[in-house]
Amino acid sequence: MGVPWVEKYRPKSLSEIVGNSQAIAEMKRWAMEWDRGNKQKPLILVGKPGCGKTSAAKALANDMHWGVIELNASDVRNEANIKRIAMVGAVNETFTDEGEFLSTKKGGRKLIIFDEADNLYEGKDDRGGKRAIVETIRVAKQPIILIGNDYYSIVSGTWGAKLRSMCKVIKFRSLTPIQMVRVLGRICMAEGIRCQKEALKEMAEMANGDLRAAINDLQALAEGKEKLTIDDVRAVSWRDEKSEIYKTTLVTLRSTHFRHARDAMRNLDETPDFLLLWIEENLPYEYTKPRDLVRGYEYLSRADVLLGRVMRRQQYSLWSYALDEMAAVSIAKDEKYTKHPRVLNFPSWLKNMSRSKKAREIRDSVSMKVGRIYHASPLRVKEDILPEFRVIYDNNQELRALYTKILHFNAEEIGYLTDKDPEEVLREAKKVKLEKEG
Repeated sequence: MGVPWVEKYRPKSLSEIVGNSQAIAEMKRWAMEWDRGNKQKPLILVGKPGCGKTSAAKALANDMHWGVIELNASDVRNEANIKRIAMVGAVNETFTDEGEFLSTKKGGRKLIIFDEADNLYEGKDDRGGKRAIVETIRVAKQPIILIGNDYYSIVSGTWGAKLRSMCKVIKFRSLTPIQMVRVLGRICMAEGIRCQKEALKEMAEMANGDLRAAINDLQALAEGKEKLTIDDVRAVSWRDEKSEIYKTTLVTLRSTHFRHARDAMRNLDETPDFLLLWIEENLPYEYTKPRDLVRGYEYLSRADVLLGRVMRRQQYSLWSYALDEMAAVSIAKDEKYTKHPRVLNFPSWLKNMSRSKKAREIRDSVSMKVGRIYHASPLRVKEDILPEFRVIYDNNQELRALYTKILHFNAEEIGYLTDKDPEEVLREAKKVKLEKEG
């Protein structure tokens, strides 16, 4: 797979964002006040994965000609790291294209984006993360946006409550299948792919409101092809339905026989914790009656407790009891349902872990290469250097080409550092002449 289409076709302007028009309008008004010199409360953008929160923040910065410092709570979440990066960026003035500081009075700001802010906790493993964000906001001279899927995780705890009072919340809604089809269709046209509308509808419905997931699915199915049909999409669904984990989940959720579900689980060549994720993900789509749903989750919660004891105490004999609790989900409903979703959803937790793992791998590769020219360890690059390096790399064409040439950045690494077209960046790098090649 080449350049990720989610980055290649990420909106460059708020006018290109599909859906959430009210949220977009609020962000525009907020940014205009900053441009007039009126300091505003930071924004908290919340909504389900793939609804456009991060794209909207980056597009806003592009429209306003602001620089961007983007941090991720999975990478930088304790007090010392946040103060080293976010607070320095929020207090100091912005940058020129050459990486020099420029007063906002002379034109220009930078937007501090703190993504995955719902991964900030107040426990001992993440001491001071939220507190550092609060202290950064108090002294900030620059606009700040926090982004997360779960609003209550962001504002929970003592310092989370302070965040709630200091910030303005903007909610993003999941995209409808019609809106997603519109985006997928535009990508197909840009890639020269003839795609049946029914195939796009099928992918949109399978993605369940997550546009990022739908674009990834489209790339996996259509890249390198001239035509994509409904049969291509259904062939993937059919293949997935034949997998044992898929069939076992179907038996558990759609039958009313405890023994059938238990036998299917015991014949499954997967660990119970993996199966629990599948059942948990699809339970609310299969059981539409509140009483049935509550009973189903009660059984799953008991299974989860038992699996936790297995992990802590290595008592694998408890697996059998956990499977019995999960099998009981089949008899949690008063009667068998006659209407079901067309396909089961792959566990979103596993998808998110897979995506974040890939992103971390790319970040680590970039950090190792950047460390060569700064004579710094990859850890120090990630914590102290990389945020500012990304700003300079994104804004200075000559330096971008030079760094790409001497550090041998590939398309994925370029996509991590800038929204510019990786292929164009690579072409620019080829034109760079070094005094001594190699």
